Amino acid sequence: MTPRAWQRLLRTVTTLVALDSFAQAMFAGRLMAGSYDGLDAHSLNGSIMAIGMLIMTLCFAAAWRFGQATGRAVLRSAALTVAAGAEIGLGHKAILAVHVPLGVALVAGLVAVTMQVWAKPAIETEVAA
Repeated sequence: MTPRAWQRLLRTVTTLVALDSFAQAMFAGRLMAGSYDGLDAHSLNGSIMAIGMLIMTLCFAAAWRFGQATGRAVLRSAALTVAAGAEIGLGHKAILAVHVPLGVALVAGLVAVTMQVWAKPAIETEVAA
């Protein structure tokens, strides 16, 4: 895979997971507004989001293995994935005093990771001399 392809992959995956986190917040808002359909959507999307975060972590790990990402990016992504697992457990136990702030922190973390991936300068193609 070329460096540009790795960059495209990481940008795509992180953007999709970050957008899904916004959907998750929207479903939480529907639940707080009294929609029990919002609870089902929030619960289902929480699992989808955690799977997306795991995929994101695996992509960062593969990119790191091939020299296209830093170990710090892998650790950050893995920490977010572990936090998502804790978030699911807290939600199922209805420990909202921790679940809600952790959810906000997860969204912020995903946005930060996505911004960092997009902020990297575009990889220039090598010109044969």
